[in-house]
Amino acid sequence: MALKTDFRHFLDEAGNVVELTKQAKTIFKFLSKIVSAVSENIEQPMIDVDLNCNTRAEQLSCGGSIEGKCSAIDMIEWHCDTCEASGTISNWQGSLWDKQARILH
Repeated sequence: MALKTDFRHFLDEAGNVVELTKQAKTIFKFLSKIVSAVSENIEQPMIDVDLNCNTRAEQLSCGGSIEGKCSAIDMIEWHCDTCEASGTISNWQGSLWDKQARILH
């Protein structure tokens, strides 16, 4: 089952993280690491994120690694290289975790 996430659901109007439950904090930490890694290497076809699959929830035993990429529609797609875990992250652009190089014109 894919986890479809709108990154704005974790942020207030100013872009700061809203108050989260322990479980939501774990998920946000997982997703924000994916956003940072993929956006920093946005031109790469696939990024090996320095993140294990089991870091998205305490009870998971999968030790697979997370890979991600940015699609043509600026959606980040991620998946585990071992199990069926996968998902998408939308509306991450411009957040504090967006590491794309900025070009001044």
